[in-house]
Order: sequence, then C-alpha cells, then structure tokens
Amino acid sequence: MSDRKSLSVSAGTHQQLERLGDKFGLSHKDLIAVMAQYFTVTKTDPRETKADIPDVALKKIAQKVDTLDKRMIGFIREQEKELLKPILSEVRAMRTQIGQDSGGSDTITPEHLEEQLTGVVGAIQTLMRLSFRTALVDNALRPEYRQQTDELIRQQDNPTQP
Repeated sequence: MSDRKSLSVSAGTHQQLERLGDKFGLSHKDLIAVMAQYFTVTKTDPRETKADIPDVALKKIAQKVDTLDKRMIGFIREQEKELLKPILSEVRAMRTQIGQDSGGSDTITPEHLEEQLTGVVGAIQTLMRLSFRTALVDNALRPEYRQQTDELIRQQDNPTQP
C-alpha cells in the first residue's frame, strides 16, 4: 500500500499552488503539508477569507495594549493625585500632631494610626485590582480569563477562604 495520495485541483488552483510554491521555495507536496500544519496549529478556518493576517492581528493587539497601558497609567496618576497624595498629607499631619501632643486622651496612638493605614492600603489595593481587571480583562482579553481573574481577586480579598 502506498503512503501517497493524489489530489485533483482545478487549473486555477494549480496555478496558485505553483506561485505559492515558487514564492516559498516549496514543492507542491511540501506546500500542502505546510498548509495543513498551519491550519491545524492556528485553528484558522481556511474558508474564512476575511480572517486577520497574523501580523495585522498582532498589530491590532499591540495597539489595544498600548491604549490600555496609557489608560492604566492615567488611572494610576489620577488615583495618586486624588487619593494617595491627600492620604499622605493627612498621615503627615497626624504624625505631627502625635509628636506635639503631650499624651492626652485625644492623642492618636501609633497602633491606631497603623490600624487605620492598614485599612486604607487594603482598600487601595482592592481598588487597583478591580480597576486593572476592568481595564484589561473586560476590554481586551478572552472571556475565560475573566473568571480566572475574578477568582484571583476573591482569593486576595479573602485569603482565609479556599
């Protein structure tokens, strides 16, 4: 029994195979093998003539990532301006107040300050994680990543729960 099979193609298709084979330096047999491998690996439907060329698709993805990167940097700068710098000013004011007070009942203790700051840091971390998820996952990544990201956020928000 032979390892080879024959294909019957139209004259126009044969000419296309000739041109492609010449362009890539492949015989008909090698060209068909490479084409079959390509469609198997990429899972591209060869009947879909409007499918993105991989280079074009990569450029589109790179542009989306660049846009999201700029949005994320803008978001972080806005959070720094609106939240983090005012919090820092308040902490400095409290620190000054602690240093000036003589120990009255209204005095803020270092333990109280640490407890408050820990809560603020936790809230900011949660805000950043949720914002990152919204910016990247909802706008650019595949739906199955959304579930994974949601699960990671839940795990970080509730580290004691499985």
